[in-house]
Amino acid sequence: MNKSMESWFFMRPGFDTFRLEPEKHCRFLFGKRDRAQRDFVLGEIEGASYSNDGHKAAIYGDYGRGKTHQCHNIVFEIQRRGLKVEPVYIKCSAYESKEPFRSLFREMVGRHSSAELNRVATEYARLVARKEAAPLVEIVSSEDIALVMTKALGAIEQDAVRTGMRWLGGEPKVSMDLISKSLTPQLTDSLEFGAVMRGLAQMHVTVDGKVPLYLIDEAERFENVTHTDTYAKWLASLRELTEILRVGLIFFVGAKTRNALPTIFLQEEIQRRIGTANYIEFNNPSRDELEEFLIEQFQTSIRKGEVPEPHRDVVEPAALDPMVPEELRTITGNDSQRLRTFPFEPEAFAEFLDQVTIGELASKPSEVQIRLQKAAQRAMRSDARTIGSKIVTAIGSEGF
Repeated sequence: MNKSMESWFFMRPGFDTFRLEPEKHCRFLFGKRDRAQRDFVLGEIEGASYSNDGHKAAIYGDYGRGKTHQCHNIVFEIQRRGLKVEPVYIKCSAYESKEPFRSLFREMVGRHSSAELNRVATEYARLVARKEAAPLVEIVSSEDIALVMTKALGAIEQDAVRTGMRWLGGEPKVSMDLISKSLTPQLTDSLEFGAVMRGLAQMHVTVDGKVPLYLIDEAERFENVTHTDTYAKWLASLRELTEILRVGLIFFVGAKTRNALPTIFLQEEIQRRIGTANYIEFNNPSRDELEEFLIEQFQTSIRKGEVPEPHRDVVEPAALDPMVPEELRTITGNDSQRLRTFPFEPEAFAEFLDQVTIGELASKPSEVQIRLQKAAQRAMRSDARTIGSKIVTAIGSEGF
């Protein structure tokens, strides 16, 4: 028999694994508390957008808590709900002690779609020509930056657009001779980075009525920048960007407590611009919350009745079939409790919850997902149609 997790555990269309991947499964967010936090953040983003402001926040929590998944789900929900923001996801690199700020900034510019930036820049130029929008030089206070935003981003050739984006992101040794031979060779100053952001925000808000929102994941890597002069430049640049009203910035930071945040987020000038009320802690779930999380995941991903109400609008239409396969009924002995905890047997599920809520790795959804996947794979290797206590015990003793 050609085994697959999808067929072995009667998964719905759209699911072929128990281990959730932030990008692949971004439409799903399990657990009432996680959805409540997401909805709070989305409400703040939406509220700020009413006045064309960009929401600023720092969301922090333990490593493996699920911040990356939350981040991708926020992007998905922004697009699904049609909020007046343009989300841009960025994953921080492994910064070094003397890492220049442009390493982050070029990602902020480069993660925009070149085709979309070209469309927005072209339309903005038309509005300026009709005197329905302010010339960019009045917004950015830099003739070089305004020229590149107008000529390069608005160029017919996409290569010219992408080259302009690289220059605007602070990349060195970018030839801009086709635009002007007198341009500054590279943007390096915090005021220049701020000018670029003001220009991008002005175009997006004017043309589409949307505020750029940068979701910066794994921002704990800011702490790696320790060289004194380099850190000072990061601080100045971050201060400049967080001061721009029409730019949204949400940092997702791995930190067990607020005091463990990277030093740059604890600086008074950064806290004031983000807003102390916008530092949000993402706590690890309790045992009951983990149980709710898993039961909801099982009910959504396995063909065992109705899809939970929070996920009915985002699953594939074919996944809404409420019929329970007859073979699954037979495997669970037509027992409602066994069906509820499937793929686990009820006593094994209780043991699994005990296992993942003790020790150093306790209550981390990422660890729970790894163990769940491992248990399902072990059951398949043993030709077991459910995960029993013997498997849970074995998984719990293997290197954890």
